Amino acid sequence: MEHLHDLMDLGKELKVLYVEDDENLRLETTKIIERIFDKVDVVSDGVEGFDAFTDGCYDLVITDIEMPRVNGIEMSRNIRSINKDTPIVVVSAYSNTDYFIDAITIGIDYYILKPIKMPSLIDTLFAAVKRVTDKRIADAYRQKEIKKRVQQASQNMLAEITNISPNPTIVYANGSITFMNRAFIELFEEEDLKKLVANEQHLWNFLNEKISIDSVIYTENDFIEQLDDFKGHGNKHKISLRTKKGRKIFFVFRNPLSLEDSQLNAVYTFNDITVLEYQKVQINQYNEYMNELMYTKYKSTEKVGQADIIDKVKF
Repeated sequence: MEHLHDLMDLGKELKVLYVEDDENLRLETTKIIERIFDKVDVVSDGVEGFDAFTDGCYDLVITDIEMPRVNGIEMSRNIRSINKDTPIVVVSAYSNTDYFIDAITIGIDYYILKPIKMPSLIDTLFAAVKRVTDKRIADAYRQKEIKKRVQQASQNMLAEITNISPNPTIVYANGSITFMNRAFIELFEEEDLKKLVANEQHLWNFLNEKISIDSVIYTENDFIEQLDDFKGHGNKHKISLRTKKGRKIFFVFRNPLSLEDSQLNAVYTFNDITVLEYQKVQINQYNEYMNELMYTKYKSTEKVGQADIIDKVKF
């Protein structure tokens, strides 16, 4: 019974179907296996056993062979027709050896001989349960690898697309940057970016330090003054940043991104509108200059209250 402790550790999360027509044996064996497994459903013949299996979700089946209506071999064959993986443990008397060939053909690998002896029961159940748990670990590993490959493929595709674009782009997930394209990298010094990649500095803190607002470009409600103001919604989407190439003004877009994982991903795209913003400043300054010029040149010199007269022919 060297495997008892390991069996109880592995079996505590498994659900078992136990099929046995002998009432006394069924009661005694049930007491044992209920102490090992999380849940044990017990039925008394092969018809009930197959019905229970199709209705439930079991990690392991333990069945007698000789039973009324449908025997254990026939029930196991029916189970194998809909499920190829769930281990089946057959409890058999020495006189039932004729069934072994059928059992092997069906795909039954585990046997317990009657009368049941505790060491044999524990060792056989341990072997069957270890197969279940090993398969779970292997399946989980495969799923993890598949998700990892899908995520990597998604990131590679994102990199190819965004690196073509002139717009700085980052992927931000759970408090850190998981991707930045070449255009974003070219905005800042290498030492600054290392802090971001190493999570030594929060993205918002980093960009807050780079925000550059003054009276020349500032328009009320247009610019983000602190990144806490920007939640991907609302009116403030423009940001003015000090970069190694000088001050740049961007219109920031935020979009959710699914990369086949549990992280909360978002793509931030910075559209460069520096030229447009400074053109607006120049136009506003020009308009102010023209207004002042027209006011000075054509202001009436007559008495107060007399209307200004502009000779449109001169224009």
